[in-house]
Amino acid sequence: MAFNENLQNLRKMKGMSQEQLAEQLEVSRQAVSKWESGSGYPETEKLIAICEIFDCSIDALLKGKITADSTGEKNKYENLQNRFSKGISLGVGIILLGVTILLYLAGVANMAETAVMGERYAMLGVVILLCCVAIAVPVFIMLGIEKENFDKKHPQLPYFYQEDEVESFDKKFMKAIALGVVLILVGVIVLISLTGMRIVNDESTLPVVILMGCVTTAVTIFTYFGLQKDKYDIERYNRMHTEEGKKREEISGKICGVIMLTATAIFLASGLIFDLWKMNWVVFPIGGIACGIVATILEKE
Repeated sequence: MAFNENLQNLRKMKGMSQEQLAEQLEVSRQAVSKWESGSGYPETEKLIAICEIFDCSIDALLKGKITADSTGEKNKYENLQNRFSKGISLGVGIILLGVTILLYLAGVANMAETAVMGERYAMLGVVILLCCVAIAVPVFIMLGIEKENFDKKHPQLPYFYQEDEVESFDKKFMKAIALGVVLILVGVIVLISLTGMRIVNDESTLPVVILMGCVTTAVTIFTYFGLQKDKYDIERYNRMHTEEGKKREEISGKICGVIMLTATAIFLASGLIFDLWKMNWVVFPIGGIACGIVATILEKE
């Protein structure tokens, strides 16, 4: 395949216009058009710059066969990423729902007529939470294995998405994040109102349950749209599947796993031993924030 065809295919695969490529190369659009039509040829300096922009070798650019016919590969990637986003966000939502139910039953236990009934309600809450974890964890494992297998077969991907597709999703992403933030603020307002105005007694966990319900919905939204945003970031995908990227991902996963397991242990221990069900739920968002910080630091190194 000739250089002009490879250049045209690379540009289309990255969703880049002739004007955008010309701007990055500091040449005119007409120059790029001549290269792609085969009536012109870039200087060596521009060839090197083109290889850097599209992350390819000069041999591949001049002698290889770079095709933009990636519809089938795009469909496989889309289907996998959509299943992964839905499954992971649903699993996270189920676990947080279990925490919400546990908090509610802890409040019921506090107001139970007898100590025995209180213990039964508290234990029922723990059992429901563990059942939710038991439902979510296999989903995480199966989707994780499926994604890992795909990543091994496709360590590098072409740029599937056009600029307008990414812009359209970004608008949805901003609305979703705004909605999640509003839900959390509503939960905080309800919590402050119910407790500050003494609408509920000190033993009731209802304000915290309402807040946790809002947090559960918001975190599920954040998780889904965050994973969907990663789907569109093909450049990050390719970067993360280099040897260096894999090492960072592995380290990040191990650290985050330890953080969330520790958060779960603190939540259960503080609730069962010290009866802190009203406030110990904060370990989960703190753990999530800590994981986000770790991932960001490792990615920027």
